[in-house]
Amino acid sequence: MSRSNDHLWGIILAAGDGVRLQQYIRSRFNSEKPKQFCVFTGSRSMLGHTIARAGMVVPHERLMVTVNRAHEAFSRDELGSIEEENIIVQPSNKETTASILLPLMHILRRDREARVIIFPSDHFIIHEEVFMEHVSAGEEFIERHDKFLLLLGTESEDFLPDYGWIETGIRIAEVRGCEIFRVKRFLEKPEAKKAHTLQKDRTLCNTLVLVGYASALMRKFRLITPSVFQAFRQIEALLFSPGAEETLNEAYSRLPAVDFSKAILAHDPRGLAVLRVRNVYWNDWGNGARIQADLARLKSESEF
Repeated sequence: MSRSNDHLWGIILAAGDGVRLQQYIRSRFNSEKPKQFCVFTGSRSMLGHTIARAGMVVPHERLMVTVNRAHEAFSRDELGSIEEENIIVQPSNKETTASILLPLMHILRRDREARVIIFPSDHFIIHEEVFMEHVSAGEEFIERHDKFLLLLGTESEDFLPDYGWIETGIRIAEVRGCEIFRVKRFLEKPEAKKAHTLQKDRTLCNTLVLVGYASALMRKFRLITPSVFQAFRQIEALLFSPGAEETLNEAYSRLPAVDFSKAILAHDPRGLAVLRVRNVYWNDWGNGARIQADLARLKSESEF
């Protein structure tokens, strides 16, 4: 789908603890697995679906997956197709900023010209090929505009107060029929009345699927979260030495948990673009009722 993928990498985020869904997972599967390791439909887990989806665009040998050490028993069977050096194991969950920064350091060490696509592993997408066509259009835009970071945003059928929303600014491009806008501002988990207004105004839901040059993303971390960035620079200096595991353990014990959407994206929307995703059903599975409704929807669609 992409014109040139010589320097294209994927980062799959699979390090979440799945706290919001723990009770639902226990009742449905009698398991302590985080949701990304659970099979809700078909024969693949959510992580398995994400790896297959990302592989439609990113060469398989350049797919990186971030997991936590506590989840290795769950993730081992899921990652057989991923190169061993591309499995990034964190000592513990320190939220999405750490889950992106750690593999980003590995990528930049191997490829200074890298472009990256970030994929959360706990999202439900029915029209996967169409969604990935939008991702490819975003990647094509970034290849031409290397200072931007681009997010994919979807139009929601429902008002969802527990989502992150993106208010669009001026339209700056159209690639393969996909509209791309500057980001005006982010609204993280607004109250229900506001969320209803956002949905009616066709404000976009933030999928957190992000495309950009690795260097541009690293620059964003350096400018907005300098203390976390410096902590990872210190990790990087020793990461590929004999005592790397001990270094990583010690660094993570002192590392704050920093949410990428709140601390980076919402803090400073300058240099951010958003691509409007159309004709795709996307959802973030944050509660059991939402999962049940979507599984019923999937069954209904498959009957036609």
